[in-house]
Amino acid sequence: MERPRDQAIDTRPRAEVSLPDGQRLQAAVTRRRRDRAGVWWYDLEIEIPDRDDDRRHGPTLTSRMITFSAPHPVVQPLPGEDYSSLNPAPPHERRRWRIYDAPRTSPADYYIHRDDCAQCLGDRLLSDAEALQALADPETAVPCPVCRPDTILRTA
Repeated sequence: MERPRDQAIDTRPRAEVSLPDGQRLQAAVTRRRRDRAGVWWYDLEIEIPDRDDDRRHGPTLTSRMITFSAPHPVVQPLPGEDYSSLNPAPPHERRRWRIYDAPRTSPADYYIHRDDCAQCLGDRLLSDAEALQALADPETAVPCPVCRPDTILRTA
């Protein structure tokens, strides 16, 4: 079957999944993580055929994405697949803070925001170390008064 031109090729790594009835299938891995016991859990996605009912034209064939999660050994990595892109960066390298211009009434040049702060319009990300360095000089940057990143950064 030929892929439509506008549909992107899926570059996510794949894994083999054993279903409860013994069938095996391959699924795209969207995320993997270890639980406290050290077992890998995989978040997976498969596309299955589905029926779409249209009152005027009758049923048509479509597809639907199913997402699910399962542990190893139900999910087996496939040889040759690269899962390293799914691993999060080490905590000291994660960029989870944003920096954006402070209002004119502020004594500092910038506000430091949490990554999900609705007050921040900027897209420049900072690591913990970079955010702490910026906050060290109150004339350069201050914490956002809404999302209060300093409450978390104190423990970083």
